[in-house]
Amino acid sequence: MATDNPGIGRLRSAAVELRGAATEAQRRDRCLPFGDEQERRTWMYWPNPRRGLPFSDMTSEQCQLAYRVVAAALSVAALAKVTTIVGLEEVLLELESGGRPRRRPDALPRDPSKYFTTIFGDPDEDGPWGWRFEGHHVSLHTTVVDGELAATPLFLGANPAEVRYGDRVVLRPLAAEEDLARALVNALPDNQRRRALIDDQAPDDILTANAPRVEHDLDGGVALADLNGELAALAAELVRLHVERLNPALAPGPPALADLHFAWAGSTDRHERHYYRVAGLRFLVEYDNTQNEANHCHSVWRDPANDFGDDLLRRHRAEHHA
Repeated sequence: MATDNPGIGRLRSAAVELRGAATEAQRRDRCLPFGDEQERRTWMYWPNPRRGLPFSDMTSEQCQLAYRVVAAALSVAALAKVTTIVGLEEVLLELESGGRPRRRPDALPRDPSKYFTTIFGDPDEDGPWGWRFEGHHVSLHTTVVDGELAATPLFLGANPAEVRYGDRVVLRPLAAEEDLARALVNALPDNQRRRALIDDQAPDDILTANAPRVEHDLDGGVALADLNGELAALAAELVRLHVERLNPALAPGPPALADLHFAWAGSTDRHERHYYRVAGLRFLVEYDNTQNEANHCHSVWRDPANDFGDDLLRRHRAEHHA
């Protein structure tokens, strides 16, 4: 077995324990071949049945084991965001139902028990393996190849993006993702701000949506290499925020700012439709808050060359299956 770093070792152990706690019938739903490329690359961030085992079909102990894998993959801050986003399903259901009687649980469109775990391949063997945790507004993926890890796409969203009590904010799970980018665009001097503002209208969603590969033209914006001082520090913090969603033992070093561009579309005011991205050859972050009167946000971190472990698998095949 390839030597794992401690973070991958913990992730592997948690996945093995989760798989071992499943019944034979549950394993048929949860455990799929790593070579099923189409399914392994299928991802979505809206309420919909997935291949895998949902919380609703697990015991309480099994649900805790599923979250143990999530905790092994993510930082504590990102884990808190994930559990908050899952809990928002009940809030969203209440807002959408208007207090009317709820339908039977297995027919609910908003349901915190409908988050699915899937294991691809065998985490207890030498070969490549992967894991997926997914449901409404959460899509997490890890791929382990020869002791190295890829962890994109990594998607988090929130609806509502903000829950208020009068003039107080009760809950805002993706506040930093929005506030750091707005602080950056509003701090840019006029000449750089004109380059950053690519459209006065924000798109309805992230442009790459749930495509299995990033194939959009995402040029445009202001080069982060042109930023200095406080502006460069804000840009670096925004990039780190997304990379550091991963457990510190797994997170890669942030990409060089010189390779990235920052672009904004829509209004720069709070509570109005907006979109931004930070894009480069090996790093992409997209964020939008446009739906439900700009109270419904999406964010994704991707590596266009290594989503679902593409780059790791290319090297593995060249070295072991020439």
